[in-house]
Amino acid sequence: MSPAETAAAVVVGAGPAGIGAAVELARRGIRPVLLIERRETLGGIPALYRTRPGGVPTFVLWTRGRILFGEQFAARLAARLRGTGVEVWPESQVIQIAPRTMTLTVINPLRGRVDLQAPAVVLACGARERTPAERGWIAGSRPGRVLFTKNLLDLAERNDLRTAGRSVILGSALLAYAAAAKLREAGAAETVMVDRRKRPDCSLPARLYFARWSRPAFHSAAQVRLSGRKAISGVELPDGRQLPCGRLILSGDLAPNSELALMAGLAVELPSRRPVVHAGYQLSEPGWFAAGNMLGGSRGAEWCYRNGVRVAACVAHYLSGAPG
Repeated sequence: MSPAETAAAVVVGAGPAGIGAAVELARRGIRPVLLIERRETLGGIPALYRTRPGGVPTFVLWTRGRILFGEQFAARLAARLRGTGVEVWPESQVIQIAPRTMTLTVINPLRGRVDLQAPAVVLACGARERTPAERGWIAGSRPGRVLFTKNLLDLAERNDLRTAGRSVILGSALLAYAAAAKLREAGAAETVMVDRRKRPDCSLPARLYFARWSRPAFHSAAQVRLSGRKAISGVELPDGRQLPCGRLILSGDLAPNSELALMAGLAVELPSRRPVVHAGYQLSEPGWFAAGNMLGGSRGAEWCYRNGVRVAACVAHYLSGAPG
């Protein structure tokens, strides 16, 4: 394919929401559909959670009553994508967007720099965990061994989770309890959990499920202070209590990956970073849509996939030119 290419629809992000949107667009007869992914593999965050003997499966198929490893869930998504005719560009980065001309500039390892035009674009870029500064309740120094949940995956692959002693997790959503279970399964010391909430954010059924591996002590604190120079040594609570630790995990509290929307000048709410979404998941310029955790909040992989399907139905309605 040559530069200045066209497609009927472009989906940015091949996580659950992006794959759901691409599969549904193809099912509705929209051709061609182009799916752009910056990583080498498809499936988004679930694909990073490898299947491990004796490990902790954390991805729930609510419609099937099954719990899978993330890698298994991603494989199911890839199977749904096969045979749809969707063209996938892995290892591709969107570097520029012109919303009014419906143009994306993409760098691809095989094609180089390519301009893409399509009458409809779905941004399914997911979300990331907020930094300590963004969270607004974490003070003190900035020592080493302060990690995001995703960093645990790299440590688990290297069997490097037994070191560093006890861990403190800041956050108490589903992701935090899954992280505590994975730490325990990997042989790390028991964890302690701290959140601004009075009670854990994770649902009771989910906490009971993860209790098979870990039952972290929970502390409610409006603010915490980190201590340590080269590496984290402890977390101080407002009442003066010290929670010694050798590793701190910043878990949950997601911010939408709205950088592309901001780059394009599309309306984005601040400080939440949620794109402004109108009826039918449309953004502030016609033909631009958002799906999945980019909409804000923290949703499971299956919800994101099904949301991508719903967004695709709205895109198809838009492309048909039907009113409303």
